[in-house]
Amino acid sequence: MWSKSINVAVCTLNNWALDFEGNVERIIKTCKEAYEKGAKIRVGAELEITGYSCLDHFNELDTEMFAWDGLKRILEASKQMKDLLIITGMPIRHKLALYNCAVSLAEGNILFIRAKKSLCDDGVYREGRHFNSWKKEGININFPLPQEFNFEQKSVSFGDGIMMSKDGIKVGFEICEELWTNNNPSSLFAVQNVDVICNLSASYHVLSKSAHRLNQLLLGTTKRLGGIYLYSNFRGCDGERVFFDGMSSIVQNGKLYAQIEQFDIEDTCTVNAILDINETRNYRQSVSSNRQMSTLSDDVDCILIPIYLLDQNMKAEHTSPMEPKILTECEELALGPPAFMWHYLRRSRQAGYFIPLSGGQDSATVATMVRLMCEHVVNCISKYSKDKNDHDPAHYYLNELVTVNGKELCGKLLFTCYMGSKNSSTFTKECARELAEDLGSNHTNILIDTVVDSMLNVFNGIYNFMPSFTSSDNREIMALQNVQARIRMVLSYLLAQLSLVGQKRPGNLLVLASANVDESLIGYLTKYDCSSADFNPIGSLCKTHLRSLLGHVVEKYGFKSLLKIMTSVPTAELRPLVEGEIAQTDEDEIGLTYEELSVIGKLRQPGHLGPYSMFIKLTQIWKDHKSIEEIGDKVKLFFARYAINRHKCTVLTPSYHVTNYSNDDHRNDHRPFLYPHFKRQFDKIDELVASMKSG
Repeated sequence: MWSKSINVAVCTLNNWALDFEGNVERIIKTCKEAYEKGAKIRVGAELEITGYSCLDHFNELDTEMFAWDGLKRILEASKQMKDLLIITGMPIRHKLALYNCAVSLAEGNILFIRAKKSLCDDGVYREGRHFNSWKKEGININFPLPQEFNFEQKSVSFGDGIMMSKDGIKVGFEICEELWTNNNPSSLFAVQNVDVICNLSASYHVLSKSAHRLNQLLLGTTKRLGGIYLYSNFRGCDGERVFFDGMSSIVQNGKLYAQIEQFDIEDTCTVNAILDINETRNYRQSVSSNRQMSTLSDDVDCILIPIYLLDQNMKAEHTSPMEPKILTECEELALGPPAFMWHYLRRSRQAGYFIPLSGGQDSATVATMVRLMCEHVVNCISKYSKDKNDHDPAHYYLNELVTVNGKELCGKLLFTCYMGSKNSSTFTKECARELAEDLGSNHTNILIDTVVDSMLNVFNGIYNFMPSFTSSDNREIMALQNVQARIRMVLSYLLAQLSLVGQKRPGNLLVLASANVDESLIGYLTKYDCSSADFNPIGSLCKTHLRSLLGHVVEKYGFKSLLKIMTSVPTAELRPLVEGEIAQTDEDEIGLTYEELSVIGKLRQPGHLGPYSMFIKLTQIWKDHKSIEEIGDKVKLFFARYAINRHKCTVLTPSYHVTNYSNDDHRNDHRPFLYPHFKRQFDKIDELVASMKSG
């Protein structure tokens, strides 16, 4: 027949590493949703049976075996869904090598196993640690299925290939990283006239990455090459520091036809589109270069699959294109970390969050994110309830459906405390109190002086002297500041464990840290102070990003208490006040402004500049408002402090990975923690300064 319509579906799942029961249930649920929508193809995410972030659990036989067990359950469910091509992901071992695979199945049969050809080994990903890439281009083998699972078939095609249905529809695959490579499979698929490309992804959130992925890669590729592209990505927190931001999409010929919301909280979501295959063929035919390339390419033998993919409903209305929904960076920050915190709270089975609220910008941002989390949860539930009668598991807090507004929910789960001392100002105390009122948190004020004095008395009993802020020995001054900071951490955990006991409520609270990336880069924090906690929502963000977010929140939500905090001068308040006023400021002590730290931090990572190269770069960036000597001094100051304090990064609290300039020692920024003094580098900077001045 002339009409060639196809109904296709993508889904987004909030899967969890090693949650084989829950992962398979979510996969089957989305398969049923796709089938009920009349879809003929359902595409899931990369490694969705095991969850993506299994890390070294991929080296365990258990992980492989439970993946096959999960696939067996999906196969059984597929028998009730005629002509639905289900594409799922799991690790599969061939000989000694483990492969990251897309598994195609329908009506109880495994049709083809496509192994990933290009692994992701940059950013926070280390796929090469566990997987091998399939290196036999266009070749597939006969793969024997494991006998212990009693599959109804003995073997299946495994490797690289293109599938073709009984009604002549060609289906090809790209698995996550392959979309990002220079020579991606899409180019081959275009000249082979592949109708549908299925991409199983596990792409994590980084600011503005989703805009590039959708606009440049999905829309850009199909605009250049034509074709229907089904992109499926996870959402949520699956056990690691990254957050998967969904945005599963259906694209054809450079136009968007379906897109799942980027930061919604539901465990599953399925969307479909009815598209015209002939539009792709006409689109490709109109581009002369595509036709010429097609004549030069070798024919590829397709793997025949015994199902029909074309829509038999001649009256089905084709889906209209839609405008992409792209968020600003501030909108992403107002939704991404809060969504992560909701999933973390649910999956850790804890009752809420505790934050030591200092009245400064960092802890204010973290506390505000908790309130934004509550608002987002309520909004998602309201939007979801308009379309469906039931509720998603993500709509429940402590096994009860969330039915309150954002401020009331915040009052149930957020606890804050201003831990003042004789070095604290009335200004920061009032800032903390006013913000807590705006947000609706359970707020208290305490003084830590008696605890500090007790600790110092213990020391005095050993060495018979009391350290003083008036001492000429800086070690005494630093020790007096550090003991205050570390006591606040201890008290935070005490209050997190017992606050709900005091309210006669069950459960415990998770402690949130509030150290930004600028401070941790140069070590402007105490090891094991309030930078140490269970999770840090802002650990990969610089101060300038935090200030922008606070401005966005004031504009959208009207929390007026933030205005005073935004314009305040950052201070640790660990030194004595002078006539009741703050005498200690962050930027004076650091010797660099936060704006300067932001520039330097991004040149270091992901710019990959060492001291000498950074100096040369900054002479161009700062040439209009800083002297050559000043630039040299600031570069040397930064790297000197960075080298001395890098050891602090080895114990940083896990943080939400949202920027490429993060100094996360665990995954993103592998560096030594014991450094030399950069003498040779600094000497060369001094020589260049002298040369530039004389020249």
